[in-house]
Amino acid sequence: MTAPAASHLLDQAVTSLSGVGETQASKLARLGILQVSDLLFHLPLRYQDRTRIYPLASLRAGQEVMVEGEIEATEVVVRARRMLLCHLNDGSGANLTLRFFHFNQGMRNSLSEGLWLRCFGEVRQAGFKLEMVHPEYRLIQTGQHPELENTLTPTYPTTEGLHQASLRRMIQHALSLAQSTNIPELLPDFVIQQQNFLPLQACLNLLHKPPTEKASRQLLDGQHPVQKRLIFEELLAHQLGVQQARSDLRKVQAPLMQADNHLFKQLLKLLPFKPTAAQQRVIQEIEADLRQGHPMNRLVQGDVGSGKTLVAVATALHAIANGYQVALMAPTELLAEQHYRNLSQWLEPLGLDVVYISGTQTPKQRRRQVENLLLGIGHIAVGTHALFQRTVEFLQLGLVIIDEQHRFGVHQRLALREKGRQGEFYPHQLVMTATPIPRTLAMTAYGDMDYSVIDELPPGRTPITTVAISNNRRDEIIERIAQACQEGRQIYWVCTLIDESEVLQCQAAEDTAVLLRERLPKVNIGLVHGRLHSSEKERIMQAFKANELQLLVATTVIEVGVDVPNASLMVIENAERLGLSQLHQLRGRVGRGNTASSCVLLYQAPLGKTAKKRLDALRHSTDGFELSNIDLELRGPGEVLGTRQTGEVKMRIADLLRDQHLLPEVQKAAQYLVERHPDRIPALTRRWLQQPNGDTATRFFQS
Repeated sequence: MTAPAASHLLDQAVTSLSGVGETQASKLARLGILQVSDLLFHLPLRYQDRTRIYPLASLRAGQEVMVEGEIEATEVVVRARRMLLCHLNDGSGANLTLRFFHFNQGMRNSLSEGLWLRCFGEVRQAGFKLEMVHPEYRLIQTGQHPELENTLTPTYPTTEGLHQASLRRMIQHALSLAQSTNIPELLPDFVIQQQNFLPLQACLNLLHKPPTEKASRQLLDGQHPVQKRLIFEELLAHQLGVQQARSDLRKVQAPLMQADNHLFKQLLKLLPFKPTAAQQRVIQEIEADLRQGHPMNRLVQGDVGSGKTLVAVATALHAIANGYQVALMAPTELLAEQHYRNLSQWLEPLGLDVVYISGTQTPKQRRRQVENLLLGIGHIAVGTHALFQRTVEFLQLGLVIIDEQHRFGVHQRLALREKGRQGEFYPHQLVMTATPIPRTLAMTAYGDMDYSVIDELPPGRTPITTVAISNNRRDEIIERIAQACQEGRQIYWVCTLIDESEVLQCQAAEDTAVLLRERLPKVNIGLVHGRLHSSEKERIMQAFKANELQLLVATTVIEVGVDVPNASLMVIENAERLGLSQLHQLRGRVGRGNTASSCVLLYQAPLGKTAKKRLDALRHSTDGFELSNIDLELRGPGEVLGTRQTGEVKMRIADLLRDQHLLPEVQKAAQYLVERHPDRIPALTRRWLQQPNGDTATRFFQS
């Protein structure tokens, strides 16, 4: 049985709706809403309860509620800024202040004493009183009682210039159309019956207009049966999307790299160490991929210090030995520079030319490098996102290596791979991360990629002792630093911001450097942060590496890529602000030499419950995978994967952590669809994976 044909009305462009013109449609397109049916699957983020009036005496800070009251007094006050204060009383034994920062004289005159207001907003604590800041409000005439909403009010994801009221109106219009035309059920009857799902139409109606009696804790926690129905369908669409991406990738051709990797054998003779068994295993997996006729698409995970760089170099040398060029892309100038230095040191003795491409280079500096790539003189190009600019061209790019891949968006990676396309041939792609990703998360987020783990550290890595110390013991830390410097050791002091911020209570890196220079006059102190010119950062980092500087004050720009074996102490300011994976990466900058190393987590008391769990976990474990699982529980998948910034793995209703127990059933359903109902797959993936730029689901998932 095939899925019923979709309604013509629901398939029409959003401009077919009354009141939706081209301007409104362009805003909707930013949200991935192109057709009327897309509005139905633009699901609420949360709900507001406008169905009842709360007595002022019952209010608590943090609530978002509807209230009514009589204006007892209105006044304009000037403190840090000019504001209008309106004091409400409803006779329940408590008052509420309404605070407006933006107002005019007409508004001041309309909010006069003795009038009644109905207001909706968030209740906040202001000293010993409660207040609402810029609430929605309306005047109520004496004797009138405007009707309240009879359902919870949904709040939707939106974009600039698109108001909640407009979204609600359009979605209600789409729901009305769906009532008369029926929304296509794309899940097979077998899956619906097996999972005991409610009809799709009923689920969408309830989610967009939930009656108050069904606004249970289940709904707010994402556990309501109607939510489970849509969560399952969304996870299924993502599963099918990554499977389709994997399948599509195997249909295109890639360079066959079957020649022996003699260059890597030459390099190993020059190096003072040997690869670990884990590195050798991963290299063999990669070389097997490169000998296939379709593009490699492999994710390599390795904990801090596991030796991913050597694996990347072995892969690059395999491509070069087969006559192809390589591009290695890093997310920051500092990490790209570090890779360039390491690769130059290792590869130039083999007669290979390493090219550096940076956004901070002058046109003259870059021209020579680009010419070498185009002529084929340059064997490997190292750089930041500047590598995929139009002016950078390769003669024969066969391999793309991307470090710290979660910091790049999908389209940046696609742009670089497109550069290597020659006719029907695409380059191979290797992506690396030092952020261990739990297997459940990797299966869903990166299911289109093969997966290798370097699960062994090279011999000689010294254990790191981690302690958490309150900020009020800073003097003790400074004394310890003075002693460590006298013993010939080097220290990192990491700050989380460059500029002072009273709100975040973070000591600025520049102020910290001044303070430490005053307290430690005999210690050579350097300062590095993201606003310095790359040449200045390079000079300071080289001075630190050469032990000309004993103490380096830095922001988190040193999170990845810096290797100073003599550094054995790290102090991290405001450690409670950072995620576990980032703290673990920072800690991995020490413990690279023969000296016992320490990491001091300096925190601002009092610690919240989550921050305390995070710091305790770091104190008791050095296992990156164990820490990433804890990070996943504490912060959620969006932050662990870095997708808050890059926009990948967008979920409308599913939550990878909360809903991971559904994945085995989702995978079975995906297999059933592929075997029995392949005709439904395009509509299902389009329904859930349509991106704001209108790209197809398959293109979105190709990494």
